[in-house]
Amino acid sequence: MPLRFRIARHAILGAALLALAACEGMVTGQQVLQQPLTQNEDGSFAPVKLNLTPDMNPVAVNFKGSTIAHPNESARWNSYAATLIHNGAAIASKRFDINNPGTRDNDHGGPFAQTLFFVTVPETGEYELSITVTRPQEITIQAPSVEVRRNTQPPPR
Repeated sequence: MPLRFRIARHAILGAALLALAACEGMVTGQQVLQQPLTQNEDGSFAPVKLNLTPDMNPVAVNFKGSTIAHPNESARWNSYAATLIHNGAAIASKRFDINNPGTRDNDHGGPFAQTLFFVTVPETGEYELSITVTRPQEITIQAPSVEVRRNTQPPPR
C-alpha cells in the first residue's frame, strides 16, 4: 500500500478514536437525570439544581438539544460558559460552543450532545449548574436539556 494511503488511513483512525473518546460521557455509566432547561431571552439557561453524591463518581454532565434549519443560522454558533457550583464554590467549569453545521447552500439543523465536564463530587448535596452565553446568541437551540450520568469512564488524559 502506498505511503500516502497508510498515512490517510492512520489519520482517519486517529480522528475516529478522538471522536469516540469525546463520547465517553454520553455512553458510559448510567443516566440518573435528564432535565429540560429553561432558556432565557439572551440565550442563556436558568440554573438547575442537581442532587449528587460521591458514590456517583465520576459524574458526567452533558448538554443536549437541537439546532434549527434556517439559512440565517447556518455556519453560525453560540458560545457558552458552564459552571457547577457547590456551597458557593465552583467545582467545575468549561467554555464551549454549539454550532449549526449548515452552509449557505444547504441549511440544516439537528441534534447535538456535548459533555460539559467530568467531575468528582466531594460530598453529598445540592449542586447548581449554570450555563450562560459569552457573546450574543446567533443560533436557536430547541429542546435544551442537561443529562447527568453516574460512574462514567472519563477519556484518558
